[in-house]
Amino acid sequence: MKISLSKKNKSFFVMPPLIKTPFLIVYLFTLISALTTLTFYFKTQPVVPIFYSLAEPTQHLAAKEWLFLFPLISMIISLLHTALIRLLNKSELLLLKLFAWTTVIIQTVLLLALLRIVYIIS
Repeated sequence: MKISLSKKNKSFFVMPPLIKTPFLIVYLFTLISALTTLTFYFKTQPVVPIFYSLAEPTQHLAAKEWLFLFPLISMIISLLHTALIRLLNKSELLLLKLFAWTTVIIQTVLLLALLRIVYIIS
């Protein structure tokens, strides 16, 4: 028995074309974040300055496993926002574009924070 999806059901799985570019950037940033973390995890000392912006210098350092927090948060945000965009597919296109580009900005901030920590380490 062959089951075919109607256009109505199929549209749930398809992102609007104007939204694809921001989410490709988001997934690229997530991949870069994961690869950067994996690369520097094996090269770094046991503690890294994750919390370098805290006032107390004794609180700056954390175990290097905390580096995996950045790709994890990035992946969760990417998947959650993709699911939300697909659920809100019938909403106003401008709202979807704003949400998609806001996701890119959030991912950029996470990636820059990770790169800053890696720069401090090396």
